[in-house]
Amino acid sequence: MNILPFKIAKPVNESVWVQNDYQPHLYDILHQHDEFQITLIQESTGNLIAGNRICEFKPGDVFVFGPRLPHAFRNDAAYYRPETLMLARALSVYFEWNVFGAAFWALPETKLLSDFGQKAERGLFYPGHLYPELALDIEQLSAISGIDRLIMLLSILRQLTIADGEILSTEGAYNKLNETDEKRLDAVYRFTLNEYHRPISLIEIAGVASMTVNSFCRYFKTRTRKSYLDFLTEFRIGQACKLLQQKDFGIADIAEQVGFVNLSNFNRKFKELNSCTPKEYIKRQELSGINSRQ
Repeated sequence: MNILPFKIAKPVNESVWVQNDYQPHLYDILHQHDEFQITLIQESTGNLIAGNRICEFKPGDVFVFGPRLPHAFRNDAAYYRPETLMLARALSVYFEWNVFGAAFWALPETKLLSDFGQKAERGLFYPGHLYPELALDIEQLSAISGIDRLIMLLSILRQLTIADGEILSTEGAYNKLNETDEKRLDAVYRFTLNEYHRPISLIEIAGVASMTVNSFCRYFKTRTRKSYLDFLTEFRIGQACKLLQQKDFGIADIAEQVGFVNLSNFNRKFKELNSCTPKEYIKRQELSGINSRQ
């Protein structure tokens, strides 16, 4: 069974259209669609799921999703509490990759753009503090129409092509997920985001997926190209990096907050994924802050 397509409201008289989200939280259900998507986060923070990767997002960040790459934006917990009156805001640009026609993408002048389109199949991330001009151009694109919008889209694609975007997910056949896969992975990802701060056993997470442990381990690795424990560790270390930047807690406290019961294991996994210890990471962030102010 093929996955049920996620329908995006497409104007009948536009080839490139914009969705302006301004609501308590962004769309947080894992989904995929045929259109190419460029999203600018204007307000709010949280975590993005793209393929087999979870990473944080904040205002100014730009994300690119190639056709049928499963993704979802999960805002931080505060955005789900009505009493906080917090709102999330984002601009998303949608278009079909072949909107310009096959002959256009076959031109020698568009080869770099064609290569970029293939990279985008795994998702791309452009940190807002490194590429502030991208946000301005995406906002400008949303305010114009007709041939001007097409021209601006090409300009944005050119910027994305030459910029050093971070590839989000590892290679995998994500566009071949069926509806059952999507719902099952959404449940696993949602559980992980909510419970990563405590020990999670394979028995427990397999139960979330309604599978035996052995079946779940095979299933998850087949669908995401990594084991669940590796996936969980990567996410925990990512959350640790976020806390280390805030400087509100010591390293041992942070290790415990992100679900590590052993400090030495935390330090070892941190170095494996970041090529530096937590202490060295803090020093790098301090130097980066000093350089950015000069």
